[in-house]
Amino acid sequence: MQLNQGGMIREGLALAVCVLLTGAPAQAYDIESAAEDSATGSTNLGVLSYQEGDGRIKVSKYQANVRNVWSEDSEFSIDLSVDSLSGGSPNGALPSRSVQTFATPSGRSLQKPVKKAPTVQTCTTPSGTTYNCTAGSSEKSSIYDVSAGQLPMDNSFSDKRQAISMSYGGSLAPSTRLALGGAFSTEADYQSLSANVALTQSFNQKNTTLSLGVNVERDSSSPVGGTPLPLSNYALFQRQGDQTKAVNDVLLGVTQVMTRRWLTRLNLSADNAQGYHNDPYKIVSALDSTGRVVGYLYENRPDQRSRRSLYWENRYALDRDTITASVRAMRDDWGMNSKTVDLRYRYVWSDGGFIEPHLRWYTQTAADFYRLYVMQGDPYLKAVSADSRLGGFTAKTVGVKLGYEMSRDSVFSLRFERYQQTGEVNMAGLPQLQGLDLNPGLSATIVSADLQFKF
Repeated sequence: MQLNQGGMIREGLALAVCVLLTGAPAQAYDIESAAEDSATGSTNLGVLSYQEGDGRIKVSKYQANVRNVWSEDSEFSIDLSVDSLSGGSPNGALPSRSVQTFATPSGRSLQKPVKKAPTVQTCTTPSGTTYNCTAGSSEKSSIYDVSAGQLPMDNSFSDKRQAISMSYGGSLAPSTRLALGGAFSTEADYQSLSANVALTQSFNQKNTTLSLGVNVERDSSSPVGGTPLPLSNYALFQRQGDQTKAVNDVLLGVTQVMTRRWLTRLNLSADNAQGYHNDPYKIVSALDSTGRVVGYLYENRPDQRSRRSLYWENRYALDRDTITASVRAMRDDWGMNSKTVDLRYRYVWSDGGFIEPHLRWYTQTAADFYRLYVMQGDPYLKAVSADSRLGGFTAKTVGVKLGYEMSRDSVFSLRFERYQQTGEVNMAGLPQLQGLDLNPGLSATIVSADLQFKF
C-alpha cells in the first residue's frame, strides 16, 4: 500500500536545508546535536512502533543513518530504512445496517467461491500399507464480509517498504554552502525516486542565513490487482495500466539569530504535483434516497494539486533547558487548509540526561470533493473520495522523550506518544444512516528508541 512518500521527501528537503545552517552561531544546542557536531562522524540507529486502535494499521520501522564529516566544510550522509505494515485498513465504504461483502485488492468478483470437492488420493507408508489421504481444496477466498454497523476494513492489508537516501554538503565559498541529495523507496505497489539541491548564503557575521531548496520527485503506482478505472462500478472490477505522478517542490527560508539565546526560522514552500493522485484501494458507497447502500464506486481525485505552506520555528535556550515552538499553515487548490502548532520543552536534569514533553495540535478542512457517500445515479459526479485523510478533522499528539548520555560519544533516547484524531461528520438526515458511526475517530500509540554515537 502507498505511504505518504511525497511528504517524507519534502520534510527531507527541509532537513537538508537545516543541516546547512549548523554553521550559524546559535546557542540552542541540545545534548544530541552537540555530540554530533563535535564528531568527525556519527551513526543513528532507530526503531519505531506505531499502532492504531481497534485492530487497525500497525507499523514497525527500522532506520539507520550514518553521517561522515570528510573535512572542515564538507560532509556526507546516508539513511536506510525498512517499514513493515499490517492490520485493518478502511476501504472508504460506510457502515451499513446489513452485512456488506467486499473483495481484497487481488479479487475479481464479489461472489464467494464454490468449495471444490475433495480430491481422493491414496498414499503408501514405508512398510507398503496403503491408506486414503484425501486432500481438501486449498483455495483461499478473496472475499470478506463486514458485519452490520461495523466500519468496512480490509484486514488482509500487508506491505513492506525499503528506502535509501543520500546527501552531500559542502562550502562553495566562506559564506555559501551547497547540499545535494537523492532518495529512492520501493513497496510492493509503489516506487518513488527523487533528487534535491539546497543552497544557503550567510550574512551579518553568519547571524542571518538565506536558503533555497528544490526537490524533483517521480512516482510510479502499480496497485495489486491493477489500477481501478476511476468512478467505475466496484462490482465490475474494471482495471487499467500502471500510473505515474510528478512532484516539484521549492523551499525558501531565512534563519536569524535574534539574541545569544534565541534562534528563529521562517520557511515558505510550494509544490505542484501532476498525475495519478487516487488511492487505488478506496471506494465510495452509493446510496438510495433512504440511505440504503445500493453499490460502490472507485474514488477519483483531480490529477493536479498545488500546495503552499508557511512554517515558523523559534528555539530559545535557557541556562540549561531549551524551548522549541513552531506553527505551520498550509493551503492547497483542493480546498484543504491546515494549521499545526508544535511545542517542546527540553528539561536537562543532569549532565547526562533530559526529559522533553511534547504537544502537537493539528486541524484541517475537508477537500472540496470529499464526501462520505454519493447518491445513486448522480450525473454530475466528477471527483469524489471518502478517504478520511481528506476529510475535516482535528488531531492532538501528547508525548514525552527521555534521553541519556551514556558516554561522551553516545546518547540513547526513548519516545512515547499518544495520537487522537476526531473527524467532522457532515451528512444528510437519511433514515438508514441514523445511529451509525459514519466517521469514527482514530487513536494511535507511538513508541520509538534511538541510539546515537559518534566516531
